[in-house]
Amino acid sequence: MVYQFRATIPESKIFFRVYEIKGDMSLFKFNLFLVDDLGFSPDQMVLFEGYDAAGALCSEYGLFDLGDGSMDTVTFDKVAARGESELHYCFDLRNNRYIKLVLEGESGESPMRAYPHLVAENGQNPDQFRARYEEAPAVPKLHPYRDSAVIGDDEPDDDDLDDEDEEEDDDKIFDGEELYDEGEDKE
Repeated sequence: MVYQFRATIPESKIFFRVYEIKGDMSLFKFNLFLVDDLGFSPDQMVLFEGYDAAGALCSEYGLFDLGDGSMDTVTFDKVAARGESELHYCFDLRNNRYIKLVLEGESGESPMRAYPHLVAENGQNPDQFRARYEEAPAVPKLHPYRDSAVIGDDEPDDDDLDDEDEEEDDDKIFDGEELYDEGEDKE
C-alpha cells in the first residue's frame, strides 16, 4: 500500500509538498527523508503527532518511546490502522513549528518508482531555525535582452544613443585618471 500525503505549513499560503510513502516505511526513515528534502539539520529533536479525522491528538511518536511507540517502530500502516489521517511533523519543538501532513489517498505500489517519492512541490523550504516561515520576495520581471528590470517600452529612443560623444572619446586616451587628447600634454 502507498499513501499520498500533502504537506503544508500553517503560516504559509503557498508552501506545499505532495509525498507518496510506502505503508511499511517507519516514521524514522521518513524523518530522514524530510531532513534531506527540506535541508534541515539532522541533529535536532523532532516529533510526529498523530491526529484523527476530528482533529483530536491521538498519539506522539518521538525518537524514543513517549508511550505510543518510537519513530523507528511505527510505520505508516500502523498510523493508518489507528485511524490517524493527519500527522504533524514538529521540527521546532521550542517554537511549536510543524509541517502538517494530511492523508489524501491510497494507491498501489509502482514497480519503477523509489519511495518515498516527491510528487509535487511549491514554495521554498522553511528555515528550521527561524521563528516563522518567510515567503520569497517578489522578483521583478527582467527584460529578455537586458540584465535590468523593464520600465516603459522595450525599444530604445534615438536620444538614448548619442553617437557624437562616443566618436569624440575615441580620439582620447585614458591614463587611469582622466581622458585627454592624444596630442595634448598631460600636466
